[in-house]
Amino acid sequence: MTLPLARTLPPCLAALALLLGGCATYDTDVARGRSLAGIKKYFVVSNLNDNHALDHHLAASLRARGFEAEVGPLTMMPDDTQAVVTYQDHWAWDFGDHLTFFRLHVREPHLRQPFATITFTARVPLREKPTVTVDRLIGRLLEQ
Repeated sequence: MTLPLARTLPPCLAALALLLGGCATYDTDVARGRSLAGIKKYFVVSNLNDNHALDHHLAASLRARGFEAEVGPLTMMPDDTQAVVTYQDHWAWDFGDHLTFFRLHVREPHLRQPFATITFTARVPLREKPTVTVDRLIGRLLEQ
């Protein structure tokens, strides 16, 4: 006996919702014994491949939380910078650009190796504004 489509549709939608609900991941890695606590002055290095002004969104998110944040090329970094933020981003196009990958690295100004990293990955592109994703990443990173 086959079930009518109306009876099988809600379980299908529920399964789809479960699948899509797990499509975005956030992975944070902070070096042992390290923390972002006590850092007040950040410098976000502009990425020349970024066509979405994510560097300015990152700085705005930090400033909204009460930190000092400057943006620009590494040569413009202020002398009193306590942490340097660099990032990588990847986008998908589906009738508009959608952020699918975003990784932030935080390091000391005089070192190349990051001590904190957070990565956002979406298997299915999210339909939210990149500012929301950036703000969420900054919030999760600062919680560590």
